[in-house]
Amino acid sequence: MDILKSQREYECFCGSGIAFDYAASYILEHTTVKDLSKLKIAVVSDRVVSGYYYNRFENQFILRGVKPILIPVECQYSGKSLSAVDSVYKYLTDFDMGAGDWLVALGGGGIQDVTAFSSAVFNGGINILSVPTSLEAMTECAVSGKAMLNSAGHKDEICTRISYNAVICDPTFLSTVPAKFRSNGYATVIRYAILDDLSLLTDILEPSNMREYLNRVYASRARIEAIDPRLLTLGDEIAGAIEGYFRFMNYSSGEALALSLIGAVDDKRREPLAKIYSALGLPVKLKDVSGKMIYKTLCDRLDKMSVSSVDLVDFDGESGGRWVIRNVDIESAKEIFSKRIALISEKV
Repeated sequence: MDILKSQREYECFCGSGIAFDYAASYILEHTTVKDLSKLKIAVVSDRVVSGYYYNRFENQFILRGVKPILIPVECQYSGKSLSAVDSVYKYLTDFDMGAGDWLVALGGGGIQDVTAFSSAVFNGGINILSVPTSLEAMTECAVSGKAMLNSAGHKDEICTRISYNAVICDPTFLSTVPAKFRSNGYATVIRYAILDDLSLLTDILEPSNMREYLNRVYASRARIEAIDPRLLTLGDEIAGAIEGYFRFMNYSSGEALALSLIGAVDDKRREPLAKIYSALGLPVKLKDVSGKMIYKTLCDRLDKMSVSSVDLVDFDGESGGRWVIRNVDIESAKEIFSKRIALISEKV
């Protein structure tokens, strides 16, 4: 087992198989409850992940004399909402859980957000252990510092700051991530690569050493944050419009972000990036919708903001080729987004 360099105040552990032993050890070592018979642990997970792993995950606690409860939540990105948080609350209230008890987030990005949001605001805060089961959750949720929920067809509209007690990254889980949702992790890493370190793309498909790879990803994110955290929003606007138009159904969050990113890069990088997308199974063109509809969805959102200008991430080819934050008026922003959408649209 290794400790990752996550640049956060909490520890991130990495190792094959550690989720099925060290999760219980960590909680029992750090609990403030002296009588373990009174310790309450709730594991939040979805049907797919719990179906694969819950019995094995639960067994480590039972062997130590603690019986956790399972809180089933169906929250792929379409269900990452306040209603999902409310369903968690009902369990926490029914089981009379308090500040000294523990929530465990066992799942991908949606489960991490819903569980972290719940832990941050329930009863003044409750302990939380993150056990991410997808590449996206391991590379993004574990170090983002925020839990974000969707609302009314809009992505990540509701946000609260969070801090895990610890994060356990176990590569064992990656073999059972459905193909469609692997793209979520790929797109996250691709954004870091575009902004900072293209070498992250070299072994993105099958990193030979997950600990070393995650450390590189975390280091890249830290460098980007040090320059300007707003750079990490590259691609969010068009990706959000794609997901919102389809009500989070046709494209996963990773597929939508990947499309937005390939529309944002300069011409020299677009073709090599398209080849990488092909190897990863990512789309390079929008299907089943015209570019005009996505553009209209995005423009409607910009108009509802009731502001005269917005900050957006743009490539500055005149200053040696770097990404910068531009504050532009709404009409100029629409023009920039229109050009990007045209580059990824099969239908005008």
